[in-house]
Amino acid sequence: MVFLSLILLIGLLLIGMPIGMVLLVTGSIGMITTLGTESLVGFLSVTAYRSVSNYTLVSIPLFILMAHFISKSKVADDFFDCILKWIGHLPGGTGIATVFGSAGFGTLSGSSLAATSVMSQIAVPKMVQSNYSPSFSSGLVASSTGTLAVMIPPSIPLILYGIQTETSIGQLLVAGILPGILLALLLCLTVFIVGIKQNSRTEKFSYKERFKSLIKVIPTVLLVAFVISVIYFGIATPSESAAFGAFGALILGLVYRKLNMKSIMDCLIDTVKQTSMIFIIVVGSYIFSYYITMTRIGVDILTAIKDANLSPYMVLLFVILVYLALGMFMDLFASLLLTLPIVFPLITGLGFDPLWLGVFIVLLLEIGLVTPPVGINLFVTSQQSGVPVEKVFYGSIPFIFVLLLTIVLLIVFPQIVTFLPYSS
Repeated sequence: MVFLSLILLIGLLLIGMPIGMVLLVTGSIGMITTLGTESLVGFLSVTAYRSVSNYTLVSIPLFILMAHFISKSKVADDFFDCILKWIGHLPGGTGIATVFGSAGFGTLSGSSLAATSVMSQIAVPKMVQSNYSPSFSSGLVASSTGTLAVMIPPSIPLILYGIQTETSIGQLLVAGILPGILLALLLCLTVFIVGIKQNSRTEKFSYKERFKSLIKVIPTVLLVAFVISVIYFGIATPSESAAFGAFGALILGLVYRKLNMKSIMDCLIDTVKQTSMIFIIVVGSYIFSYYITMTRIGVDILTAIKDANLSPYMVLLFVILVYLALGMFMDLFASLLLTLPIVFPLITGLGFDPLWLGVFIVLLLEIGLVTPPVGINLFVTSQQSGVPVEKVFYGSIPFIFVLLLTIVLLIVFPQIVTFLPYSS
C-alpha cells in the first residue's frame, strides 16, 4: 500500500498539484485504507489547528514580514553599494562584494528566493561592468545568495526543520552561522582567483564616500546583529526576536522614507500569501507523517539497514544522493517536510547530531535549487538579470563544486555546525 501511495504522490506532483495538497490527499487516502474513514475524520478535525498553533511558528510570518519591509526599503542597494565602495577596487572586489552583499541581505531576509531576486537585479550588472562575464556573474548570484540566506539566521527552512523534529529553534539558527561564514569565505576565494585572471575591479572611492555609505547601513546592521545576538545568548525566543526584527525594519523604512501606506499593505499581503502557502504544506506534512508512522515504514527501513550492516557513512551517502535528486525537482519546503519523517529518525538513530543534520539537509536541498531541470534560483536569476538560463547554469557550475566541498567539510568536521550552539 505504501508503494501505491508513493506512486499517487509522484503522479499528483507531475500534474502540477500544490505540494501541500499532494501531501494532504496522499496521507488522507493512505489513512482511509489503513485505519478507516472515522479515524481520518477525527484526525483531520484537530490536526489542521494543532499543526499550525505551535507558538514557534509565529516566527515564520514575522521573519517574512521583516524581509518584505527590508526589501521594499531598498536596503540591499545601500548594503551592496557600501561594500563595493570599500573593497570594489581590489582584484575580484565586485565579486567579493556580491558574496558579502548576498550574505548580508540573506541574513536580512531569511528567504532564498527573495534574496536571489533582489541581488540578481543589483549585483549582476555591477559585476558585468567590472569585466566579469554575464554567465559567471549570474552564476555566482544564483548559487551563493539563496544558499547563504538559508544558512545564516534567520532561516525559515531551519525553523520548519526544528518544529517538525522538535529540535531547539534557537540552537538551529545559531548552528547555521559558522557554516554560512565558511561557505562565504570559500566563495570569496573562488571569486578572488577569477578576479585576478580577469582583472576585475572598480574605481577607488575616497574615505569620505566610504564612511558616508557606511552610515546608511549601520542602523540595519545593528538591527540584524541584535536579532541574532538575543537568539544566541538566549535572551529572547526566536519568535520574540522575529517580532522585534519586523518592528525594527518597519521603523527603519519609515525613518528613511522608503515605506508608505501602500508599500506596507503590499508587504502585509505578500506575507499572508507566503505564510499561507507554508502552513498548508505544514498541515499536509502532518497528515502524511502520521500515515507514514502508522505504516511503520520508517522502523522497517531502520531495521533493514541495521540488518544489512551498512556503515553510517554509506547510509549518509545514499541520503545525500536522494536529497540532491529531490532538490532538482521539488521545492525546498516540500522536500524537507516530505522526507523528515523517515530521514530524521534514520540518521539520528545512526548517531548523527540533529542540529548538524538540519544544517546539512538544508544545504543539500539548496544545491538542488541551482541545478536543472527545476533549479528555481537559476530561473529567478535569469528573469531578474536578463541572462539566458543556460548561461546562468553554466556560470554556477564552479560554485556548485564549492557547495559540495562545504558538504564534505561538514561531514569531516561536524564541529563547524555544533560548536556555537553547544557553547552558547
